[in-house]
Amino acid sequence: MSRRFSISSVVRGGFWLYLSSVIDNLAGFLYWMIVSAIVGPTVVGMASAISGLASLFLSILNLGVGTGATRFFGMYLGSDDEVRLYEYFWTSFIFNSLIHVIAGVIIMSLGITGYSISNISGLMLVFASLIIVGGIGAIPSSLITSMIKTEVIFTATFLSILFRFGVGITLITIYNLGWVGVVIGNIIQLYTRLIIITVYSISKTYKRVIFSYNALKDVLIAGSPSWLPGLIASIGSWVGLLSVYVISGALETGYYYISSAISNIILMISSSILTLSFPVLSGMRDGRKRALSQIMKISLALTLPISTYVMFYPWVPLSLISKEYVDSSTILTILLASAAPAIITSCVGSLVYAYGKYLLVLIVNLAVSISRLVLYYYLVPNYGGLGSATAFTVGNYVGLLTTLYVIKSINLIVDWYLILKVILIPTLLSIPCSILNINWFIALMIVVSSYIIYLKTKIISKDELKEIIKALHLEFLVSKIYSRYYDVIDRILGY
Repeated sequence: MSRRFSISSVVRGGFWLYLSSVIDNLAGFLYWMIVSAIVGPTVVGMASAISGLASLFLSILNLGVGTGATRFFGMYLGSDDEVRLYEYFWTSFIFNSLIHVIAGVIIMSLGITGYSISNISGLMLVFASLIIVGGIGAIPSSLITSMIKTEVIFTATFLSILFRFGVGITLITIYNLGWVGVVIGNIIQLYTRLIIITVYSISKTYKRVIFSYNALKDVLIAGSPSWLPGLIASIGSWVGLLSVYVISGALETGYYYISSAISNIILMISSSILTLSFPVLSGMRDGRKRALSQIMKISLALTLPISTYVMFYPWVPLSLISKEYVDSSTILTILLASAAPAIITSCVGSLVYAYGKYLLVLIVNLAVSISRLVLYYYLVPNYGGLGSATAFTVGNYVGLLTTLYVIKSINLIVDWYLILKVILIPTLLSIPCSILNINWFIALMIVVSSYIIYLKTKIISKDELKEIIKALHLEFLVSKIYSRYYDVIDRILGY
């Protein structure tokens, strides 16, 4: 059970991870739309409160174990050391399971005895506890990601979505269970996915079940730089969203939610690749910096033409959902303005994490999380969703500034001129299209031509293009197109 670095494997794994995230987000959005139409916003609010409460507990309980374990999974997959891989998997899995099960049992006991928190009833606490127990899936998911077997995650996500709709909608429409039916649908999705990925992970590691206190210590130390900032970010995220709801009302909250969802779908193009880059870099003995440069360049090149286009034409995706959401165009533009710094910061963070320089990772993550949390406090009361989006984006730029210090401290050579070209090409194509009010579809074709310019100017090499095509299993289709139009394609790309 070994794994070697290649761009095609990372992009292919990122592709399946991206598809998983996209269908999960789109299905979630569709599920809430259907639920809202059937049972109304009050029920949606109660179900969301349960998810929010459970998410806050999960942020506290994860202790960075998933992230810490991923580093060692990547390391021992890279060195083909199965014994150590089993040791770190089972140690992390057993510890993480105990933490979440114990916390879940305690909260469930409180709910059963009738304890309530403000408007959160005892029954709601019981359902929240079931979601908390579902947090045991973090370690199996980390192992599968490290193995770059992300098609398993896609399969689990797809099947779990089908069960969620089938069970949830049935309980709401036929049995009139209201918010209980909605939440049961959510929990069914969570546990369907959990069972599939856990069974798969155990099938790869059952040969030796080992628990090691030294391994647990390593994992906790490795995960600590991500846990505290992640906890702050989670609290900040909920503070930002809940503040918008309390201060500006449901409509403004809806604007921010939809804009954030669209932004996340676009940024998942890069984050799916970057999620895999951490274990891959951890498993490499040399050539990490060279591999990182490739991953950073490809992540930026694949994401920025789309994110830049939507920045200047935000009303296009928003109007596809509903015309009333067009009012949140500025929010979406501000959120996407942080795409480039977010990608650069994440890429460098993966490399630094792979080196085991946890203090540097902690510094960057704290800079991002704390700056956002402070700005949420000052901006949201006055500017609502716009203030929350601004706080989020400024946090990413603070992270980039901190990353510049990290780059210098590890003597990483970054080709800033190349990165600037990747950023400027779609930007310079989008600005005149927006100013001249060119039809959105024509503008889309113009901006998408950034990919052709990347190839023509050798920002993306011919070999890297072949790796991407191979990763996405498009060899047959591309071969058919090229055999028919090779003279035009070669003339355009200068080959």
